[in-house]
Amino acid sequence: MIHYNISYNNPHRHYVDFEFTTSTLGKEKMRFQLSAWRPGRYELANFSQNIQKWGAFDENNNPLAFKKITKDLWEVETKDAMEITVVYNFYANQLDAGACYLDEHQLYLNPVHCMFYIVDRMEEEYTLNLDIPKHYKIASSMEQKGNTLSIKGYDLLAESPIICSDSLQHGTYEVDGITFHLWFQGECKPDWDKLNTDFIAYTKSQIKHFGGFPVDEYHFFFQITPYRSYHGVEHTKNTVLLLGPGNEIMDKRYEDLLGVCSHELYHTWNIKAIRPVEMYPYNYTGENYFRTGFVAEGVTTYMGDMMLYNSGVFNWESFAKTQNQNIERHLTNYGRFNLSVADSGFDNWLDGYKLGAPDRKTSIYPDAALCMLMIDLEIISNSDGKGSLHSVMKELYEDFALKGKGYSEDDFRNICVRFGGLKVAEIFENHIYGTMDYIPTLKSALDTVGIELKEKKNTNLSAQYFGFVAVKEDGKVVIKKVEPNSVTDKNGIAPEDEITKVNGNKIEGKLSDILKDCKKEVVFTIKKKFSEKDITLKVGNHYQLLELVKQDNATDEQIVLRKVWSNN
Repeated sequence: MIHYNISYNNPHRHYVDFEFTTSTLGKEKMRFQLSAWRPGRYELANFSQNIQKWGAFDENNNPLAFKKITKDLWEVETKDAMEITVVYNFYANQLDAGACYLDEHQLYLNPVHCMFYIVDRMEEEYTLNLDIPKHYKIASSMEQKGNTLSIKGYDLLAESPIICSDSLQHGTYEVDGITFHLWFQGECKPDWDKLNTDFIAYTKSQIKHFGGFPVDEYHFFFQITPYRSYHGVEHTKNTVLLLGPGNEIMDKRYEDLLGVCSHELYHTWNIKAIRPVEMYPYNYTGENYFRTGFVAEGVTTYMGDMMLYNSGVFNWESFAKTQNQNIERHLTNYGRFNLSVADSGFDNWLDGYKLGAPDRKTSIYPDAALCMLMIDLEIISNSDGKGSLHSVMKELYEDFALKGKGYSEDDFRNICVRFGGLKVAEIFENHIYGTMDYIPTLKSALDTVGIELKEKKNTNLSAQYFGFVAVKEDGKVVIKKVEPNSVTDKNGIAPEDEITKVNGNKIEGKLSDILKDCKKEVVFTIKKKFSEKDITLKVGNHYQLLELVKQDNATDEQIVLRKVWSNN
């Protein structure tokens, strides 16, 4: 057994103190490993950079010699010691859905960031004593007795975030005898009746489509911020959702709340239970290379929205909005012509989730989700409505997850092609593993259910008029994206160039407010690293977008398949 004591002083400094004790089992040397990444985010994070102090002691409090073997692996000399205590601290000052944060109001930990496993002893039981203020409550999916949490094995510990504070709000709902917990940390006013109605509806739909739920209970942990935020992280028995501002989550941002929650709940099956063979088991010490990010995130992005639609939580307009957002992200990323979605997922381990080199790669979220939309519709068409992408995922759950094994790229592709036929095979070849233009295939797939793609203007005026996207950074307006061959590109303007003036005037307020009064051309003062000059750009129509629209003259067959699609 490994016993942790977790405490802190001076919470404004954001350092959490950890002390863990265990038997040496007579070993002369012991190795202690901290994870280099967290499952669910496929990039190295090197959490050990947040450790300030580290030491080891025997049962008599005598110091034990140790050295680092790698950036996150410590080796301790334990000859003649019966028990070892490791003492260290961890800087917790990153508030998102997957990290650690400490301040005067809460202690929030993701153990995968900050807690060790002993090499060759990953299956041991962990107990965690939390030395926190008496008036604090604890939100966790671990077994709890007072301020002590316990769990078996590092895999589950790594997947078990903890929130401790005096302002937690808690509610529950039940589906098929399974209790689902809703925990809110941060200033907000949850509408429990509204939440329960919608959460029960989409939870029932997800469980029905898989025929069961992988775990015996589930927790939604909400970190509600006073500022605009959006992030979600999946775990085996829970999920953390970062969302804000708190005064908007039940109205202006309610669809966002539903979207991220449905997405993360679907992950309980897809990636937590239905796992790629390359991650069976996880290797916490380095990259876990795999190409099926298009399944892990593409299927989940599409299905998370689809489950809200087929359960009646979303109407057509709300669902179409999510698909239009995917189309917009796809069409404004010219990396789609350079690196396939499968290879882009593989390369998350190279450059993570940041924008990176312009137009280098695509995304396993919107781009892969559009592939899954196409595959779903082709399966429905090919099977006359008897099958769908749900059929594929249920088979993966039953034949792989429930049998304790991982699936391969070929497993997923073969099941999809068996249900969907030749057109599905072409989607894999041309779009998942290739870089061919999505739009003709997407139009063909949507036509089977009487949906068409219509052109629409980009509401981002700098993107529409000139083909660039800019953001404000440290008071400067910096260009981040440029459409290839746009008027901006042809005039030698590139990402990371700064706009200092518009029509000779310094930029005050939003760039969009300035551009809305522009007619035929605009003079931008562009500052590069070693030069600054005025460049005149003519107004055009760039970064053109498409949106889903129901056909007015849809056939009876199209309408039947559309009902199968939306109600399936």
